[in-house]
Amino acid sequence: MTVLPIFGFNTRRNWMTKNRGKTCELMAQGILALVSSTGCSQAGALRALTDSLHIPHLFVQRGAGGSPHSDCQRPRAGPGYTLVLRPPALATQVALRAVTEFHWQRFLVFYDSAYAVPHICPFLDQATRQGLSVSLQRVDANVSSLLAGLFSSLPIEELNRFRDLLRRTVLLLSPRNAKVFIAEVRS
Repeated sequence: MTVLPIFGFNTRRNWMTKNRGKTCELMAQGILALVSSTGCSQAGALRALTDSLHIPHLFVQRGAGGSPHSDCQRPRAGPGYTLVLRPPALATQVALRAVTEFHWQRFLVFYDSAYAVPHICPFLDQATRQGLSVSLQRVDANVSSLLAGLFSSLPIEELNRFRDLLRRTVLLLSPRNAKVFIAEVRS
């Protein structure tokens, strides 16, 4: 099973120029999506790149103080891979918007203590009102044992369906747990 990373671009301080090798290495591994929060001109360049590589691009419009940027011009007509988000403060609202835009009808949500259940409950309520099927799983400190338990307890037929469903997963995890989770699923 291959789980591909989501890669974010930070265009401040010429990050893309200084880290071109790392960027190319990640692209060679295969990227599920690019996530950026940049100015309009940089977003346009990333939009052209992601369109040419057929990679989804989530463009998060935020100002320095957390307020949304002014609207950037929409891309040219035709098929595009960019989804523009002007997210509210809650990550769960951003996740629901992305799930809706990508037309996921079934998906998984893995969360940890950084996202308490009271924050996830409104997300689940909205998802079920929209007719979406959500499977929720809390991730404690030991991500490895959780995944090992899931994979070992499923019959082969269900394991294949679960692998397909893993492609539609929302991670509401701390950065450390998300990194461990992605590494475990990839191996």
